[in-house]
Amino acid sequence: MTHRFFLPLLLALLLQGCTTGPAAPQADPLRQASAVSVTMPGFITSPETTLRWYSDLRWVDDPDGQYQRRAHVLQQALQQEFRRKGYNFVGTGEAATYDVLAVALMGQLQDQEELERFFRLYPSLAEPAKGYNRGTVLVAIAPAGTRDIVWRGALEVFTDPGKMPVAERDQRMQWAAEQLLGSIPNQP
Repeated sequence: MTHRFFLPLLLALLLQGCTTGPAAPQADPLRQASAVSVTMPGFITSPETTLRWYSDLRWVDDPDGQYQRRAHVLQQALQQEFRRKGYNFVGTGEAATYDVLAVALMGQLQDQEELERFFRLYPSLAEPAKGYNRGTVLVAIAPAGTRDIVWRGALEVFTDPGKMPVAERDQRMQWAAEQLLGSIPNQP
């Protein structure tokens, strides 16, 4: 008798778990990011740590210079995020603790074989988002005057460079800098 009562109850519970409700809303592709970073044991910082740009941020796949302004804004956003974390930047000719190199590209890192070999990082957004391209930002930090990378990071985001207003795009670059440099320790 007990089995006849529990079997229908169990069946009802199992079938209830199979019912479907409204689909969960998709997350906004412009709020998705995939960041990867690697810190080597030689990356030691202190309140006296200074940074300098090895060179201006380069937009790799921009032979016509159409992203030149964006490269400048992105470099400024990265520098602001470093400063927010307590790091000071010095000018090109001045002595620094670390050199910082940054590059950006439309598309995925896997499409740029030389950069992929250099950075050896593989950010990857879960799945394509219809109507959006991918953009990638890469940063490397090395003791000043060396090629011994002690920190490197890569960020992949969905982007729609032609549709987004300039002010919103600039805010997004600041957000991207925060995502990318999230693992860099704050200075006291």
